[in-house]
Amino acid sequence: MSLAVSVDSLLKLPESASYRESKNRAYVEATHRGGGVIYITGTCDSLQRRVEYYEALYHTARDAREQKQSELTQERQKRSEPLGNPVLIFVMGCSPESSYQQ
Repeated sequence: MSLAVSVDSLLKLPESASYRESKNRAYVEATHRGGGVIYITGTCDSLQRRVEYYEALYHTARDAREQKQSELTQERQKRSEPLGNPVLIFVMGCSPESSYQQ
């Protein structure tokens, strides 16, 4: 898709007027906003949907990674506290040194 407009025609446009070309769900627009500056914009609905899809995937993956990192940090903290592990306490309680012998 293309829009062909001479620079002279663009510079003669009144403020906020534009040349616009569209095809299906895509369009391109050329606007002269004063000061000799020409603004060219374009959009495409299908491209926008694709960008939104990948942004959602990114945010989902980022949130899952942060959740997993938080779980791993909590697990490391539990393992570093020996009295926080009931199995370790049981094993220590069953050791021969801690048994009462008469």
